Parts: sequence; C-alpha cells; structure tokens
Amino acid sequence: MNLFEDMRVFVVVVEAGGFSAAAQRLNIAKSVVSRRMSALEKHLECRLFNRTTRRLSLTETGIDYFERTQRILRDLAEAEEATRSLQTELRGRLRLAAPMSFGLKYLSPALNDFMAAHPGLDVELDLNDRYVDLVSEGYDITLRIGRLSDSTLVARELAPCPHAVCASPAYLDAHGRPQVPDDLREHTCLGYKNRANSSQWQFLMGREWRSVPVRPRLLANNGEALVQAAVNGLGLVSLPRFLLEESLASGKLEEVLQNFPLPSSQIYAVCPPGRPLPTKVRAFIDFLVERFSQ
Repeated sequence: MNLFEDMRVFVVVVEAGGFSAAAQRLNIAKSVVSRRMSALEKHLECRLFNRTTRRLSLTETGIDYFERTQRILRDLAEAEEATRSLQTELRGRLRLAAPMSFGLKYLSPALNDFMAAHPGLDVELDLNDRYVDLVSEGYDITLRIGRLSDSTLVARELAPCPHAVCASPAYLDAHGRPQVPDDLREHTCLGYKNRANSSQWQFLMGREWRSVPVRPRLLANNGEALVQAAVNGLGLVSLPRFLLEESLASGKLEEVLQNFPLPSSQIYAVCPPGRPLPTKVRAFIDFLVERFSQ
C-alpha cells in the first residue's frame, strides 16, 4: 500500500463528506476510494468511519487521525512548496473559485496571463455566484465581493468595488426619475438574491446611513441577469459598477441618485486559515493585486 496516498485520499473523503464526492474530486472510481480506506483501516488496525446507509461519519479515533493526517500532509506540501520556491517556475494545482460575472469579465483574462507565465501550474476554476466554503470544499483561494463576515479567514484586498443605482431610460421616462432614496418606495426594483437583505437598500443621507425598503420584482443570484432585466426596462437595479459600465457607456442604462453614496465594498482574495500560504497561492494573489489595483 501507498500510505501517504491513502492518507491523502482519507483527508479528501472527510473534507468532501463521503466516498462518492471524494471520488469525483479525485477523478477516480468510488470503488478505488472504498478499497483504499479499507486498506488504511486494516493497516492501522482500527475503524476510522462509522458507516450507515445514509451517511458517513468519523469515529473518535478517526477524528484524531484526521487532525494528525491534515497536519502531516500540510507539512509535506509546505516542504515541497519551499523546495519548489527555490526555482523560478511555479508547479502544482491551484483550486480557485470566484463569482460568475467578475470571473468571466476580469479574472479569466488575468488567469490566462498568469498561466502563460507559469506553464508548470495547473488550475481548477469554479465560476459560481454561490457561497463557497473554502475549508470543506478544498479551495486554495476564493474571490469575494462585499464585506467579509468570517474574521478567521485570511483575506487580502484586491480592489475597491463601487456600486450604482441604474435603470433604462425607457423605464425612467415611464415611471419618473427618483430624486431621493425614499422615492424608491414607489418604484419597481431588481434584487440580488445573495445580498444579506435584498429588500433594503442603504444610502448615505447627510451623515447617516439609512435603509430604504424596496420591492424587488425580480430576485436573481447573477449580476448579468439583473443588468439585462434593467436594460429591458423591468426596474431599478443596484449593482457593482463593473457590471454596469458597458450599459452606462452605451446609454442602455442611466444612473440615478448620484448624490447619495451607497455602502462601499471591496474585492478580496480569501484563503483558508491556519497555515502559511503556499508559494503558488502567494504568487497568484500578488499578481491579482498588481493587476486589479488600477
């Protein structure tokens, strides 16, 4: 048996939550995962898993072994990274997640340039607007836009992300242009589903931040879908400017309430806590900071 490989598969099984998910992540057959775990338990002369028809959980011994195995594999990976860092070329696999619209518009071109500069690096990219759990899903980096609620994560600011409120000229001609945030109560709005409170938009009025209730006729978890709905005259939308800039420049959308700032947000590169960043991760984040600082 290959003990280190079995240990690696064991950690993936635990992090993925089962044999099937681990097999998919590792791109091997479920039967191979099961066989390796049985061999590992036989080698250790103990039971690591509680197996039922519905779920897989760790035994008390399994929990302790998982924590120790994580540390061992992490130390091994860091030793390899430290050795490779003496070379000029980055190697290994980088697992990365990012919001769909930002990923397509800005991250993908940056990533292409980074990979061209480091041909020994493999990348797995997941573009999705859902919340990504870095630790349980095994990502090296995720990009997040907004405010970070989890202070335990390792985060580095890449760029500011200003927002704007917009609608199509046709909608504004038909329903009027809001002059103050409270006018939004009489308008149809389009809401971002993943926002903490999509039915409350915040504005700076004087020296105070105030929340204004809005009626989101459409809720979506994708910014491009909301931009298109706004262009089609379905209502007002509040989104990051990077999603709106082309439609604003072409006249398809018109900005309103420009005298009332919206809360500022940032674009962050976020990494799992508890260990030094591998060389490839540090290098990629440094590259993104330089790329997006403009």
